[in-house]
Amino acid sequence: MSQQPYGPPQQSHPHTPPRLGPVIRLAVVVDLAIAVSSVLDLVSVTQWQALRGDVEELTTGEATDRLAQLGALGWATTLLNWGTIGIWIVLLLRMRANIELRTPGRLQWKKETLVAVFVAPIALELASFVLPVLFLPATLFGLVTHILLIVMVNEIWRLGHPRRPGPASVLVIVWGVVGILDELFFTMASRWLAWEMLDLSFDIEASGDRATVGTDLIPVSNAMSVAYVLDAFFGVVAILMVWRLAAKHDEGLRTP
Repeated sequence: MSQQPYGPPQQSHPHTPPRLGPVIRLAVVVDLAIAVSSVLDLVSVTQWQALRGDVEELTTGEATDRLAQLGALGWATTLLNWGTIGIWIVLLLRMRANIELRTPGRLQWKKETLVAVFVAPIALELASFVLPVLFLPATLFGLVTHILLIVMVNEIWRLGHPRRPGPASVLVIVWGVVGILDELFFTMASRWLAWEMLDLSFDIEASGDRATVGTDLIPVSNAMSVAYVLDAFFGVVAILMVWRLAAKHDEGLRTP
């Protein structure tokens, strides 16, 4: 004879549905990271202009040291930007998850597509520094993926609030256009700098002398200064866009 357990019958726990997650805190982290990056951009502008002064005054030793400092500053900014991109991806994926919970099937792109839009252009651009033949394909690919990102962010903007879907966001469009201009100019200036540094390394190797930093770096320093100013301006627009996007989204979460 089988024995029945004593006490009330066990009740099965219903499956807890996923909860909507606010995004404003993630947006604050993204905005702070962008703000720090913009400050570093402005510091880079002052250093590039100081390098121009070093070259014009023929203080080549100081110019060579400043180039090393600019290289370290550039890598610090790049690493910070990569970290910001990681948090930005998490923020957009959370927004996408919230929209899917409220209105399933409305978004036309997958999570993997969003990650690829960020990661693939960076990987191809890095590869183009090793294989210069990839420079033009990497530039065009970066342009296409940036346009796709504008479309994705604008779709999140429209669907983030159930009662105020609205048309395309002017702020998102401005952010996207400024970002494209920034990316194109910065890519061209950075590639120009890379070629000049390659020539400089050959000159130093041939002469064994630090005093080979010539006036060819003056137009490069001007181009890099403009690139960093444009990048800082893009950072300001991005801060406004991210904050407004997250605020509208969280307002939509509180709307029944």
